[in-house]
Amino acid sequence: MSLVEITVKNYKSYLDLQTVKVAPGFNVFLGGNNSGKTTLLEALDVSYGSNVPHRSLKNLPDFGLQPMGFSAMSLSIQTTLRELRDPTSRSAIIPIPNDWRNNLRTGDYSTEAIQRFIDNQVIEIQVEFGGVPTTLAFKSALGAMKILPNGRYTTMELAVQDDSSLSYTTLHENTGGARPDLLQALKRITNSFYRFSPNRRPASSCGESPHPVALSPDASNLAYCLNHLSTTDAHGFETLCEWVNRVFPAVHWIQASPRQGNLFEVECLPTSRQTRRNDLAVSLGQMGTGIGNVIAMLYVVLTARSPRVIAVDEPNSFLHPKALRELLQIFASEGKDHQFILTAHSADVLTAVPPSLITLFELIDGATSTRQESGGCLAEIREGLSDLGIRMTDLHGRDKVLWVEGQTEELVLPQLLQHFCPEIAPGTAVLRVEHTGTFEKKGVDASEVASLYQRLSHSTALVPPMVAILLDREKRKPTECKRLERESKGVLKFLERSMIENYVLDVDAVSSLLSHHGESVSPAQLASYLEQDGKPINLASVDGAKILARIFDDLTEARTSFKKTRDVPLLISWLLEHKRAHLDPLKKYLRSIFLLAA
Repeated sequence: MSLVEITVKNYKSYLDLQTVKVAPGFNVFLGGNNSGKTTLLEALDVSYGSNVPHRSLKNLPDFGLQPMGFSAMSLSIQTTLRELRDPTSRSAIIPIPNDWRNNLRTGDYSTEAIQRFIDNQVIEIQVEFGGVPTTLAFKSALGAMKILPNGRYTTMELAVQDDSSLSYTTLHENTGGARPDLLQALKRITNSFYRFSPNRRPASSCGESPHPVALSPDASNLAYCLNHLSTTDAHGFETLCEWVNRVFPAVHWIQASPRQGNLFEVECLPTSRQTRRNDLAVSLGQMGTGIGNVIAMLYVVLTARSPRVIAVDEPNSFLHPKALRELLQIFASEGKDHQFILTAHSADVLTAVPPSLITLFELIDGATSTRQESGGCLAEIREGLSDLGIRMTDLHGRDKVLWVEGQTEELVLPQLLQHFCPEIAPGTAVLRVEHTGTFEKKGVDASEVASLYQRLSHSTALVPPMVAILLDREKRKPTECKRLERESKGVLKFLERSMIENYVLDVDAVSSLLSHHGESVSPAQLASYLEQDGKPINLASVDGAKILARIFDDLTEARTSFKKTRDVPLLISWLLEHKRAHLDPLKKYLRSIFLLAA
């Protein structure tokens, strides 16, 4: 199961139709207060009859007017017959287009479309709800159809085995409005949507649950689920406790203890379970909202046997930055099959996990407007983020900071560290030095200038310690670089090549970049720019930026200019995906700066 998109219209801050796509992996919603992020997540609750029409000057220009129309929300979901089947009867019910009704009545399963359906059991479902009548739309290999509230339709009931094979078929004729079977199947899917926020505290106690393995969407049966896990899967429960301890080092163990009245209560132990000090256990109800939410999230990641949608609303508001960073790292490593939606005011989350899609929310004249960008285009959306007062390299909660030459390095170094130094990447901020020429001014001691940055790092706990100030070598001689490094007591570091552009000079990478900009240039045309006297150019000393600028000007006839802050990140991304070995010299050098093993 996967969530494909969420659509909202005429609901709270949404006036016009806004459709937000949801991708596999991490989806990040960024925007200011009251910009519509949380409102969009409310669609995951699939609340039939929810009607709160938009109110603003856009649709109510005069005093005393009432809003027109009804609120409408819709979810588009991709699923399979196996996920749709009823766990008790093992049968799945789907509507079929009228074109195929007669064929199925006569038992004609030999048609090409029927065979396609047997081979491809993927089904797309769209459910529209809110203040409008609930409408369902289905699309499969048989075709597409829409079920209106009072419309007639035919359903096909299939027995789906564990290997997804189909054993028999039964047809049902349905008159207007009789759709409980389809809505029940849809509910089994939407029960896989989890929404966590500081205002939705999981219950600290509960009674027995009819489905002890599956956590309910509101986490009301968390206590019983934990008790069931601890008694049926000791290893899994121990793993869960280890994850919780990673996020909250003060919580050494969790347990769901039985209470009178057939109840179970979640408790947290501040000491190791080996101490056997159960008397120190603290009820979850007496602890912060963040702990209960994290336990519930990690339980879903650990126990879910099929993909889930896990939405976390404003995690910064109930989790410490370091706790959030650990949680997201667990999501990234252990929850690859799930979809995550994170909302935030700050772009911290963009440096903690690789987002698949970034959605920017903005309130314009009282109405929400959304814009989406691919997670691979972070450099291009920085301008949009700056309008919100967000810096990608916010220091809050970081362990260390690396100062770099300029804006381009500030853009690409976090990505490079993530790939080449994953041990320290999540906790390292990358900031650019504003005036690198200061280090070469006469009468200025380089070590004194470098110490300014060191004092900044030590002046407050919000600013992490400095690793180094990494500068371009440019035309500096090796002896000069060594002198500056020595005078700054090792704080100043210089790239082993003239500049960052020298590491991305690759025929295939540049050819792909030009193609990305709509220019058709073959690798053969580029070869001469990277050679001198029939030999490869010296990548350590050439001016890589000038070479790239000349390539763009010559081979595109000045139609496209080389833009450092735009094109170097694109070249880095291409090389990381297709020719990572080309960046090995840079990898080796970066790891040496952080004193990491080669």
